[in-house]
Amino acid sequence: MLEVAWELLIERGLADLTLAELGRRVETSAGHLLYYFGSKDGLLLEVLRWSEAQLWARWEESRAEEATFAERFDLFCRQFMPSGLGDPRWLVWIEVWPRVLRIEELREPYEELDAVWRDELTRLLGEAGAENAAALSRRICALLDGLSVAIVLGEDDVSVDAAVDHARALLPADLAVAAH
Repeated sequence: MLEVAWELLIERGLADLTLAELGRRVETSAGHLLYYFGSKDGLLLEVLRWSEAQLWARWEESRAEEATFAERFDLFCRQFMPSGLGDPRWLVWIEVWPRVLRIEELREPYEELDAVWRDELTRLLGEAGAENAAALSRRICALLDGLSVAIVLGEDDVSVDAAVDHARALLPADLAVAAH
């Protein structure tokens, strides 16, 4: 059901997504979906959780492999960012951001999903010996967020490779050397 909701959300966007149409596609009633998700916002949150869980599983697989700090850092950045113009995962995040400002029930789950990435980068940086890894993680994730929006919207002068280079530039000198 979440995969169908994902496809419908990408196809139509949140504004034009209806529980009635989703119900038709998964052969259930809009009322059943409303009962299950609570609201269209609840559905959006569950779709985002589903998407992030898939991405997180890929990251967990990569953590099991032997890699240098530079390789892990680059992989982290690449998995954090969109694959390119119109990346569906990022389109869902972009749909969520303004809703979090107005809908209190979305704030805590959103913050939990967002913190997973910062916490993981903090762990990675800490293991590499970075001082104040949490603050550095916050700066790098904020930079990647901004560059990701530019990439997903198709701005010509931003690429994933360039974004990774910008993120590396925020690393302390000893880690930056290790990341090149």
